Amino acid sequence: MDHMHRGGELTPDEQRILRDIISRSFVSRRTIPAAICERLLAMGLVAQGMGGLTPTPAGRIAARTIP
Repeated sequence: MDHMHRGGELTPDEQRILRDIISRSFVSRRTIPAAICERLLAMGLVAQGMGGLTPTPAGRIAARTIP
């Protein structure tokens, strides 16, 4: 990751999904559109494990910067 991503870099759908992942601490990957899942993973805002997604510290910071 070259820089810390900010919430403002996310689309409204990405913001909503990131906040949902953070509020639950774990979300099944199957419940999230593939394109959004891949983008959040590529940005380092979520991590994948055991069939689901969990927020990373960077994801929690980005969620706090969402306008």
